[in-house]
Amino acid sequence: MINFRYHLVSLTAVFLALTVGLILGTAALNGPAIEVLEANTQSLRDSNAQYRAEIESLEAQLEDDQSFATEIAPTYLTGQLTDQNILVVALPGVETEVVDGVQQMLDYAGAGSAGTISILDDYFDPTNTDQLADLVERVTPDTVEAPVTYDGVEAMSYVLAAVTTGTVDGKAVEIEDGDITTAITGLEELSMITVADQPSGAATGVIVLGGQAFTDSDAEDRNAGVVSLATAYAGDAPTVYGATSAVGDDNPVNTFRAEDSQVVISTVDNVASPQGQIAAVVSLGDLISDGTEHDLGTGEGAEGLLPAAA
Repeated sequence: MINFRYHLVSLTAVFLALTVGLILGTAALNGPAIEVLEANTQSLRDSNAQYRAEIESLEAQLEDDQSFATEIAPTYLTGQLTDQNILVVALPGVETEVVDGVQQMLDYAGAGSAGTISILDDYFDPTNTDQLADLVERVTPDTVEAPVTYDGVEAMSYVLAAVTTGTVDGKAVEIEDGDITTAITGLEELSMITVADQPSGAATGVIVLGGQAFTDSDAEDRNAGVVSLATAYAGDAPTVYGATSAVGDDNPVNTFRAEDSQVVISTVDNVASPQGQIAAVVSLGDLISDGTEHDLGTGEGAEGLLPAAA
């Protein structure tokens, strides 16, 4: 009959055998295993060090490129937008430094200012579309016929583009200072816009500056709203849409670059950099002078950093 002592002896023998096996196995493999592990670890360290060096080198090259772009900008852009009055429209997510950089490039190009406005996040919030639709009815000038649509962003963008450029579908319309003030004030009261430089209502070109594409739960509607706004401006005056990135299927940059896009608009996808800011000004100049569209930057669909030399 198997008793407790039998079980105890058996278990002791099993644990003893395991212990002896571990000791023997460790002794047999300790040297080669540790050597292989140390060799692999050192290889990974060497690879990481090489990658860090390559990254640092690329960052240095990029910094040099941007410094060079900044240095040549005054000479390169001189006279490209002489006698042109440019409206700058900043969208949510655009840093102040980007807006300032573009305005500096416009100064180098000899452009005059037709105003600077910032569209705020609430403008593109789908829950506010009814508010915008109601506002359209109150602020549309008699000389402008607002589109018939349930899309408040589309309708308000059409009116805003008209009063800040002084044109509708490329044709000049009579816009008074009061018309601009009424539209701007209505949007300010809804916390949907801020004004850095009052629009003149006589823009001969427009640069719309966007950040990265929206990625929240309402991203599709918000990105579509950005497309509606830029499209409204493009219908009234030569317009460049400059963004800080082309990442994302719903990114307005990619929407405008799609083969089936019917919008006449130039795009820049690296406008946060001096190179991108130069590209935005140059591409606007080409649109104004002969209607040539460009897709510039580093993202998919870009033809290059700058237009090819003629």
